Amino acid sequence: MFRTVPGRRAAARATTVLIVAALAATGCSGHGTSGKKHRSTSSRETERERTGDAGTPAAGRPEAAPRPRTAAQFVERARQAMRAEHGWTFALRGTQSLVTAGGAPDSATFAATAHRTTGPDAFRSTGTVTGKSGPKSERVFLVDGTVHEKTEGKSWKQGPLSDPEMADQVEDPVAELDVLARYAKSAKVTGAGTRTGEVRLRVRAGGWRLAAAKKRPALTSPVRELQPLLDQLRKVGVTATDGQVTLRDFEETWVLDAGHGYRLASHQYAFTFVIPYQGRNITLTQELRQENRGVFEGRVTLPAEAAGTAGAA
Repeated sequence: MFRTVPGRRAAARATTVLIVAALAATGCSGHGTSGKKHRSTSSRETERERTGDAGTPAAGRPEAAPRPRTAAQFVERARQAMRAEHGWTFALRGTQSLVTAGGAPDSATFAATAHRTTGPDAFRSTGTVTGKSGPKSERVFLVDGTVHEKTEGKSWKQGPLSDPEMADQVEDPVAELDVLARYAKSAKVTGAGTRTGEVRLRVRAGGWRLAAAKKRPALTSPVRELQPLLDQLRKVGVTATDGQVTLRDFEETWVLDAGHGYRLASHQYAFTFVIPYQGRNITLTQELRQENRGVFEGRVTLPAEAAGTAGAA
């Protein structure tokens, strides 16, 4: 469950396996359910004391840039703030539930800690996916444009970031800010006048057929999350077309820290899809939250066993 860099998500994978197995077993009856040198913390703090926190000019000095007003301007400032540091640590949490009318829900949860460097771009997350079969550890790395993923009890998988299935393993809030820039005009801004508090960018939608949702940049996340599951369901007999599947509701919120250059504080979204099936519905509900835990000064290193050779970022 949890994105392209929210592409196939870890919790979604666990849930998908359960419902696909159930549908297959019942004949689709519907009863189943980064290595560059960077500035030290002290040097950054010295610069902030001189210029004002995160680039805000000190008292008596002219502003280096006007205060953002539009959603697009806030997103651009957030992107700049996130790339001004060598790296970041994030806490990731997600849930997913898949319910076939008349059947018990299949649910899974996902929790991980992620490190993301910006010079060069690299990512790793270490966490746990918990479904009906119990908790299983999962590790994901993105180094030099290649995604490497290891689920407990299975072999390493790897593939290019250009492969949607592999890219969907990576829960990268920094990269998702780049995606947000494409549909920032769809976001409602609150807290725009504050200099030290929170600024929120919120996107809401509902009632979209999947065929139309695929054409809306603001609906990129739910569409991306649904597609792997829908592909698997269709392989076991679910015949709903894109024109029949409905995005019942979607809400996404980005929280920016105005006191630190509008850097990303958190990102979360929740959505529900309804998939018609033999006169009933399969309902997919998913939530994801990404929280910024602060600057990361370390390196993202690919384990040698992941691909036979080690790499670092």
